[in-house]
Amino acid sequence: MNYRDALEYLYQLRLFGTKLGLENVRHLSHALGNPQKRLRFIHVAGTNGKGSVCAYLNEIYQLAGFKTGMFTSPHLVRFGERLQINGKMIPDDRLAQLVSNVRKKLPELPNEITPTFFEFLTCMALKYFADQKCELVIWETGMGGRLDATNLVEPECSIVTNVSFDHQAWLGDSLQKIASEKAGIIKKNKPVVTGADQAEVLEVIHQKSKEQNAPLNVICADEISTDLDTGLKGPHQALNATIAKKAIELLQNQFPVSDAEMIQGIERTQLPGRFQSLHWRGRKVILDVAHNLAGYEALVTNCQEEFSDEKCELIFASLDDKPWKEGLRKLLPFCQKIHFLPANSKRSTGVEAMKGYADTLLGSQSSIQVHTHENLESCLIHIANPSNKPVLVTGSFYLVGDALSVLQNRDRSENSLNEWGAKL
Repeated sequence: MNYRDALEYLYQLRLFGTKLGLENVRHLSHALGNPQKRLRFIHVAGTNGKGSVCAYLNEIYQLAGFKTGMFTSPHLVRFGERLQINGKMIPDDRLAQLVSNVRKKLPELPNEITPTFFEFLTCMALKYFADQKCELVIWETGMGGRLDATNLVEPECSIVTNVSFDHQAWLGDSLQKIASEKAGIIKKNKPVVTGADQAEVLEVIHQKSKEQNAPLNVICADEISTDLDTGLKGPHQALNATIAKKAIELLQNQFPVSDAEMIQGIERTQLPGRFQSLHWRGRKVILDVAHNLAGYEALVTNCQEEFSDEKCELIFASLDDKPWKEGLRKLLPFCQKIHFLPANSKRSTGVEAMKGYADTLLGSQSSIQVHTHENLESCLIHIANPSNKPVLVTGSFYLVGDALSVLQNRDRSENSLNEWGAKL
């Protein structure tokens, strides 16, 4: 199996949709020899900040000399972003071989067991990290926690970054229900760290920690290390870095890290698509993957600093099941022009619907220009004329991944592997 065949196979798995539960992943992992039992994990759940916390942990532990694996999702440009060892994506040939090896185990499973894309990928990651003898794996949940395929593992520490509304169709329609799903990663006698601050959420996390006799560490406002020079931009990154710092302190006996390594790691951490700044044809372009309410609020805080002197051109796309109206309303004060286009997904919000909503918000007297485009290419052609106005690209992982591919002249063909036909 070559690399393209491997990606095609994974894409076919995508078409079967998504479901939550651990039965499939347990059977497949067992067929692979239970590689998770040869590994040690920090398991990270939460509505926002998971990627940032994982990035901080990964950078710091690498500086401390540990061989780290990191499993995250979704990817922005290359599928291999999801499986990294010491900050390097899995090589194409190794990924192809890994897909082939895991696929060969499927006939050994009971007839009723049919792993989904994410379950298959989770087991791929476990086998890859175990075969490569990683000393510590930074392990991000896909969705929720309790029934997420990643919850197969027994971590050294569990992290719930925060809880807000997202994926309500799967996780529940209240913060308590969502918190209960995310707190499902808490394991017996293992420490827990959370940056959540809502009373109803903390009550759920506290109860789950008590049931598991798991020491709970809540990062309160006065504990946030505001003096940290974070590599990732935004005031909210102080909380994410403090969460990572607390987890590292709790595991100091097993995985020692010096103060200097901690500080340097936090300063050096980078993560694509998190208020990432690029230059394209003489213009500053900022890409941010905000797509839910908490993400938009963090983005607005960054925009208040970045666009205090001049307004931007906004390139915006969203999935229809995301709170795009609220996000757009929050971003309007920073815009001089708005460009709507469809996200590269069957679940994309229609451009006319977005334009209609924007026109309603702006009214007939607004000086903000609103444009619609069939795709990203036509949008970029439209704004290609020389200008000193900054550009903000946001609203969806799909859009940011596409834009990053185009702006850096990289292959876009792997972006479709983020698409899924989920069934309730």
